[in-house]
Amino acid sequence: MQPLVYLDTDFIPAVEAKVSAFDAGFLFGAGVFETLLATDGKPWYFRRHMERLRVSCGELDIECPHGDAEIRSIVEELLARNGLDGMPTRVKVLVTPGDTSVHISHRGGTLLVSAIPYIRPSLHIPWKLRMPGTVLASPVAVHKTTSYLAYRSALHAAHSRGYDDVILFDRQGHVSETSAASLLVFRGGTLYLPASPDALRGITREVIAGLVRDRGGEVVEAPMSPDELVDGGSVCVCNALLGPFPVGRINDTQIPAPDSLFLSSLREEWEAAAFS
Repeated sequence: MQPLVYLDTDFIPAVEAKVSAFDAGFLFGAGVFETLLATDGKPWYFRRHMERLRVSCGELDIECPHGDAEIRSIVEELLARNGLDGMPTRVKVLVTPGDTSVHISHRGGTLLVSAIPYIRPSLHIPWKLRMPGTVLASPVAVHKTTSYLAYRSALHAAHSRGYDDVILFDRQGHVSETSAASLLVFRGGTLYLPASPDALRGITREVIAGLVRDRGGEVVEAPMSPDELVDGGSVCVCNALLGPFPVGRINDTQIPAPDSLFLSSLREEWEAAAFS
């Protein structure tokens, strides 16, 4: 059975989904999206993801043609129709400005919602990150946009060298994020977060920081140099699918493993708060 997607107004087989040849997302990479984890037919941290999507749509002048309640209903129905309500699933909600051949006064945004099974990597195999030292930030890096070619190229180069992801720098040469995740550094009982004007506002990063503060821990957000990133602390990546996930190596530097009990309990709290 062909998986279904939701496109604009209806659920259709993915192989039949079509957008206009003049769609701004197709022509220019002009679009924003959110990737969500869903389990038991319910999306995780849905409100936070929609808030970030709305902010990006507003700042980038992209019309989202559906309200939050309607999108949630679409997501849950799509999961059920695809038989994915009993397994972990990667859900993507994508919005573009629509068909550029239509006058702006009549143009409506394009909405695409897709869902595929998700298999989380093993926590027992820490990731290896490549840090090439190149500046890859763009003026829209703070938004989760479909203008992804630079990141995809850097990620492909990292994969070809045996790494799992690539560390990105901002326009000041500070550590920003990876191509697909935020960075967390645990050192001496303190959580350090790279502060960068060119990094996506990571939802999972914000949740983890809040959990650490709730435990009475200190959270420091400040610009971070490449040397500071590998200065003896434990490093994790995190995103909506991975949660907090350990890093074992950055370039040729071995990274100390985070305390396993601490990381496990942090993951449990992150999971427990998913529907709040």
